Amino acid sequence: MKTNIRKKYTVKPRLSQGRRILIGNHEESKEYVFLGRLAEAGQLVRVDFDLSIPHVVAIFGKRGSGKSYTLGSFLEGLCTKEAETTISAISKNWAALLFDTLGIFQWLDVPLSPDSSQKLLQEQARSQIGWDIKSEPLNVQIWAPRGTTSFAGQQKTTSFARQYKEFTINCADFTASDWGYLLGVDILQDRMGQLLNDAYEKVVNEGWSDGSRTYPPRVRYAIEDLMDCVQCDTEILENYHSETRRAVLQQLSVYWRNPLFQPKRRIPQDLERLLKEGKVSEEEVKRYESVEGTALNSLLKPGQLSVLLLHDMSSDELRFVLIVSLIRKIMQARLETSEMEKNLKILPDLTEGERRALEEKIRQGIPPTWIVADEAQNFLPSERKTSATDALIRLVREGRNFGLSFMLTTQQPSAIDQRILAQVDTLIVHKLTVQNDIDYIKRNLKSALPEEVRYGNSILEFDHLLRALDVGQAIISNTEADRTFILDVRPRVSVHGGFGV
Repeated sequence: MKTNIRKKYTVKPRLSQGRRILIGNHEESKEYVFLGRLAEAGQLVRVDFDLSIPHVVAIFGKRGSGKSYTLGSFLEGLCTKEAETTISAISKNWAALLFDTLGIFQWLDVPLSPDSSQKLLQEQARSQIGWDIKSEPLNVQIWAPRGTTSFAGQQKTTSFARQYKEFTINCADFTASDWGYLLGVDILQDRMGQLLNDAYEKVVNEGWSDGSRTYPPRVRYAIEDLMDCVQCDTEILENYHSETRRAVLQQLSVYWRNPLFQPKRRIPQDLERLLKEGKVSEEEVKRYESVEGTALNSLLKPGQLSVLLLHDMSSDELRFVLIVSLIRKIMQARLETSEMEKNLKILPDLTEGERRALEEKIRQGIPPTWIVADEAQNFLPSERKTSATDALIRLVREGRNFGLSFMLTTQQPSAIDQRILAQVDTLIVHKLTVQNDIDYIKRNLKSALPEEVRYGNSILEFDHLLRALDVGQAIISNTEADRTFILDVRPRVSVHGGFGV
């Protein structure tokens, strides 16, 4: 982000909060992120964002307007190693997970310094001048999906802060609809989709038989279970043509070979045949493990930001299904942990042993979590409703009840489902130029517009204001605010990866 002097706007009526604005809560909060300063004429006013309660936040702006920079600035405050710093005051009870769809947040663990040997880091560090902040140590863990170039590249690197962890998927977290989306078939209308759905139902819910043996339902299934059912179940053999079965098996085999997918308990029957025929190598067949994907309590730790790199996934469909299934899994796990936390506080007759057992289960459970998605339009296709839409609607409607916050950024506000935007409590809107997007923002503001905004000798209507904002400036509209106001975003204390080369 450029460090040039930004505009100051004369706005009526003036805000009356004194020298500090706290976004998101009428009460005085001991937990907050330093978001920036008021970009309006008058005294210097600090703007903090409340962290004492869960929130749903949307950051909008055209490409290059500073929305990803703003997101990074916010995330830095969530994951400082110390509880009180120049950029935040936090309890360190929250975890945070960022779906990095562009790969620009993988340097969040690299601090800025004016004394750095890297010219870029020196330039970015200069933006801190005049802000009374410093580069704070951050608790960040970068995760790269196994099998992607991100993880393969880091295995060969020993340079500073490149200790990536590998992420794997437990395929049992996928529903029949997820598999249908992954294979590009409709599970209700397409013949391949119907076969896929039948196999899923048999493996997970009903059980199946190959004529000589009955296989009971297996909720924690593996891809091999689906493949064996497609290949051997007597009803499927009777009801589906061999070409349909072969087509489904071929696609499932592709994902079985993908090292991202877990578990791999044994060699599937069709791969055993391919091995005998010399069509696959022994090395491919031996690539299996007994683990069942990355555990949530490894991914989500109190006080830690986990950045999941998704920019070089093998397909958009795989990235989409990974995000949706992980959100569903987090919601269910957090719901269960939240209920245990409430039982501990409410139930009066717990024995000491029961209390200790409950405390241990809570310790192993999922902490309150911020789920964050950069460039959400990359997995929320606007042209049609998807399972991601349903998952996010449930997240924003219900998640706050059990300690889940959600934040997204997008270049295309009008692409976000109205039911999601209705649950947003804070809008952070950078420069926009497309009239349809501007109109969409106006219809969904969370607080009243000011009576007048003036820059120089010009009075700016809302449309003109959004078009006039400098890089790094945004309007803030929050359900608890007296009115919408204009913000200068705080400079970063870690490297911003969203720059051109």
